[in-house]
Amino acid sequence: MVAGVANAQKQFRKLQIGKETVYGTEVAATRILRILGLTWNDLASQRQYVPEYTIGRFTKRTDVGSIVRTGATVRVETDFSFEDILFALLAGFKGGVTAGAELTASQGDRPWTFQLDPNTGDPTPDSYTIERRLSDGTTNWDRTAPGALVRSLEISGDQGGDVVKLSYELWTREPNGNAVASLSLPTPFTSLAVLDWKLYINDTWAAMDTLAAAPSYGGGAQIATTMRSFTFRYEGGIEPALFIGDGRKDPSKHRFMPRGAELEMTVEFNANIATELTKAEAASKRYIRLLGEGARIGTGYNKTMLIQGAFQYPDGGVGEVGRDEDGAEVVTLRLVSLPDDDTEDLEIRLINTLATFP
Repeated sequence: MVAGVANAQKQFRKLQIGKETVYGTEVAATRILRILGLTWNDLASQRQYVPEYTIGRFTKRTDVGSIVRTGATVRVETDFSFEDILFALLAGFKGGVTAGAELTASQGDRPWTFQLDPNTGDPTPDSYTIERRLSDGTTNWDRTAPGALVRSLEISGDQGGDVVKLSYELWTREPNGNAVASLSLPTPFTSLAVLDWKLYINDTWAAMDTLAAAPSYGGGAQIATTMRSFTFRYEGGIEPALFIGDGRKDPSKHRFMPRGAELEMTVEFNANIATELTKAEAASKRYIRLLGEGARIGTGYNKTMLIQGAFQYPDGGVGEVGRDEDGAEVVTLRLVSLPDDDTEDLEIRLINTLATFP
């Protein structure tokens, strides 16, 4: 029997966004994001009930209650693209970033650099107005929500999959029923194959942060092993600012909670991984670079997604060693980010062809 070939075409849903000038002040959408899954939760029905201590009445709720907060929480699941990832990074990692000058003259390969400096305090994220539509084919339910900020993002890949996956969670101010704008799909939209990733680990930031000349990044010592799967999670700690007793139901700004990243990998065991197990036993600081490279931009750099930072193996960071997977011995490694002695503890570098976003 001949095995079937998966159809490369996918039906995307769309989420529309517009960058706000003032946080929470609604603006028109200017860009469509292609997404696969959307979970939307309006919180306007969350109510607080006050019990009545009346003898002979045993109902839990004796009144209709009152709304204690409004807003929405949203989860998006989709394929990673070198273009749309900018929304999650600008709204949840570090806002105010603009594309740099072309790395190669007249080729359009533009770098976007997102850095968290532990010495300069919290970043200022960009906020967005988002629009979405639910429909049964006849009746549309449009929702527009201002003040959208991303609280967490996740990038993952598995050899059993086709392309790298992206998911992120965000929260907004109170949604309304304003109409959804009619926009055209933007181009380009470039995904990244799961196998197009490299892993580098070093003992110092300087050793890792050695960049090769064009057309691609280097990264010090590459771990010569096979990554069966990986998941990078970032919790930005961006939460709505609602304080007890101030009378507000709708967040008018954000506040920061602790932030950090986690990297989990299932890798084939070899001598390099044996070295990492020794480093884990010694609780050594590890400098990690995860590098995904796409197609060449003209004669310049490749489209690139680079994640790097200072990490450590926490308690339980090394899984079972020797578990068999397709004839290879594998081990699961989990690392968590921590501040570095240098001026940055976590960095994401992106190269695409966009000069602005959205």
